[in-house]
Amino acid sequence: MRRVLRLLALALGLPVAAALHYAVAALVGAMAFTVPEPPDGQTVTVYVHSNGVHVDIVVPMQALGVDWRRDLGPEAFPFADPAAAHYVGIGWGDRDFYLNTPTWAEMTVGRALGALFASRGSLVHVTLWRGTPGIGAYTRPVVLGQAQYERLVTALRAGFARDAAGRPRPIEGYRYSTVDAFYEGVGTYSAFLTCNEWAAARLREAGVAVGVWSPFPFGIMWNL
Repeated sequence: MRRVLRLLALALGLPVAAALHYAVAALVGAMAFTVPEPPDGQTVTVYVHSNGVHVDIVVPMQALGVDWRRDLGPEAFPFADPAAAHYVGIGWGDRDFYLNTPTWAEMTVGRALGALFASRGSLVHVTLWRGTPGIGAYTRPVVLGQAQYERLVTALRAGFARDAAGRPRPIEGYRYSTVDAFYEGVGTYSAFLTCNEWAAARLREAGVAVGVWSPFPFGIMWNL
């Protein structure tokens, strides 16, 4: 337990005692989950994917009249074709941390502190998926009705900063692989609005049962 708290304190850039209070609050927030809204009418299956630290919401590239190809043009994907993808994973986070921490080996306390308490901007990370995501401990399906899905899409699209023509603004020169891209984001990352809480808020908007405050993945995954 002490080792876990030390790792959490390092990740958060906080003293161990403060990290303990933060973890307890996150645990309470995860257990106090929101009431689910049953789907009605036409339905679509979306997925919530966790890498153990960060959660993405994975939605069909085309479903129920929504076509993400209108938002995600080929100019942001020089090594992949968005039109050939079946699903797209969408996540949000601190701009500096995301761009400069492709692996945990690059993480520093200063960068973690900057994200939590002095964020200078956010971004949206987009990953193209070929085929249907496999269901497992780290990937959970969520069935939504059309009205729920429309609310989710509206909330996800609101995370993208846009140019004068209304198009999402790609961040050039950064990617983790051949099938992902970064876009300028809306909002400010903080200890209270983390990447996971941002995803949780989008799911709550769609009537999905998740923790009332979910700064860590378990606040989302436990309830799906």
